[in-house]
Amino acid sequence: MAILLTSDLRPLSSAFRMKLSRLLATALAVAGAASAARVLRRRRAWEQTHNRVAICVDFDDAHEAAIRAALPFDSFLGELARHGATHLSLPELTLNRLIEGGRLTPQSPATPFSRAPRVGRWNYLHGDPALVSQLAAELSARLPYTEPAIMGEGTLVFAGDLAAIGSIGMGFDASVAAIIAGQGLGVVSRPVSYPWPEDSLITLSLAQASVFGKLIAFDGEMILGHEMHLSATLEAMEREGLTLVYFAESRHQKGDWFVAKRRAPAVVLAHGFTPAGMIPLDYHAAAHLWAHLARERGIRFCYVTLFKVLHATAPLEALHYVGHIKEALEAEGFVVTADASLPVPVPAPDKKDLALVGLTSAGAASAALAGALNLPEAAAVPLVALAAGAAVALPYLEQPRDRLEAQYPPSYAPKLLALAAALSPVAALAARNPLEWGQGLLLQTAAAAGLAVFTSGQDYHLRIEEYRGFNLDWLLPLAYAATGIPDAMARVAAISALVGAWAVLTQRGQDPLAKLDPAHAEGHTHHLSAATRLLGDARMVLGPKPARKWAGLGAAGTAAGLVLASRGHRQWAAVAALAGAVGGVLGLVGFRRPERALAVTAKESLPSWGVGIAVGLLALLFYRRE
Repeated sequence: MAILLTSDLRPLSSAFRMKLSRLLATALAVAGAASAARVLRRRRAWEQTHNRVAICVDFDDAHEAAIRAALPFDSFLGELARHGATHLSLPELTLNRLIEGGRLTPQSPATPFSRAPRVGRWNYLHGDPALVSQLAAELSARLPYTEPAIMGEGTLVFAGDLAAIGSIGMGFDASVAAIIAGQGLGVVSRPVSYPWPEDSLITLSLAQASVFGKLIAFDGEMILGHEMHLSATLEAMEREGLTLVYFAESRHQKGDWFVAKRRAPAVVLAHGFTPAGMIPLDYHAAAHLWAHLARERGIRFCYVTLFKVLHATAPLEALHYVGHIKEALEAEGFVVTADASLPVPVPAPDKKDLALVGLTSAGAASAALAGALNLPEAAAVPLVALAAGAAVALPYLEQPRDRLEAQYPPSYAPKLLALAAALSPVAALAARNPLEWGQGLLLQTAAAAGLAVFTSGQDYHLRIEEYRGFNLDWLLPLAYAATGIPDAMARVAAISALVGAWAVLTQRGQDPLAKLDPAHAEGHTHHLSAATRLLGDARMVLGPKPARKWAGLGAAGTAAGLVLASRGHRQWAAVAALAGAVGGVLGLVGFRRPERALAVTAKESLPSWGVGIAVGLLALLFYRRE
């Protein structure tokens, strides 16, 4: 009877045999996840306070809409404020802008200056006396060699040439700023950039801007001072306590990365639709897209340009557009307010946190490598120990190599640790029995927590630094799953196709997983047929976006692959393994995007994981033990 009992238990012990190296790797990952939980609790508490969004309307659009609606400018601004706007931009004055807007007019005087100017020629611009007086003072302070003077009633005289000085910032219109503030709106100054900016001119413009408000949204495609005078820009912003409006989502301005990197935490993540980006939208769809950007991309400053030609019926429709933006944001749980700056301090892992949480990467990477190469325990156990030591030491090895890196610290260690954690699907695919399948789940769960930690902190939240997977995070799991295809020709073709796709996408700098991460933006469909609406809804449900909804496919697919392989169905086992690899990869994507709150990612991925685990456990009931 004892012999029979031993014989009966042998298949069971075979099914649940545990490799020491895999046990150690899982223990490392669990220990790292425990450290990650502490960091993520801080991040979660911070995210609950980071729900404030500002709505800023473009000055030129608002001014044009007020005129076309036959309303006084201050009345139109009051309506914008009542409909939900919190700010209006205030562009810096330049001679070119004032001439283009008709506030200054070139004029030939009856008695021109007879003496020769120091530079260029004499220029005569006529305008409102108060404006002319302000410009004369600005030219005297900024460019004294232009010898500015006032002739008669409201004629500005200066030496030089409009082509040379017409683009230089001349401060801000205080009377317009007073009108904006009088209607309950905040002022967002827009300093201009121009050729050969001098430190004194940068300092003067930013000091003047700070009088009207603490938010700065630089105008055009370049930060004032870029690139040789950025230190003056940074020092002036620091001295005046200014907050950078950072357009990381829609477009980058040259120099903004350096300002954002040095100016943290006084940075707010912003977006502004380009004219091309507004073509497929109307104000209903755009309002939902603003809420989508706030939820999925961390946007906290909406720089709103108005619909004026396409999808526009009347100037006052702009008020409804702003109102819809406010409603859509509030429906997502955001608070529309003028105070949209980041709450500080932004929680970020320090070197000790990275070292401890790095154990998740050590466990995931060593289990993946040992399983993929089928290493013997004599090699696998030292590999686990080596990976643990490297992960713990890596954050402390990252030191600035020169003065530039000291000013703008790199982020190599978190990137390497995050990439190592992203290899956990390979470890899950390498499972050879139900117990190792469970270990694979633990490794992937720990890896998700590790990814969330490694990409935490303000640099990652603002996308000053970003996760870098080099497309290896999907290539390696899928290629490893493809090695299980029994037909040699099909196996070579699948691996070749994956490598080819990887080479093309990497050469073009594209990250397909990042494109699959955000959820669909809600929008109206009143102009679509019922059939088209149904097809659209089906695409939203069954399509690849958002990636996190397919997280459970990893657990279910790897379990199904185990069961099918145990029953000799190698071809179908390979298909299931590929599905498991896809699910494992997609399940991790959402946790590397810190601009989206953890609660949002967890809410949409954890149910999928739960279903996948349940399906996997049911499938394992049919596992045939050897």
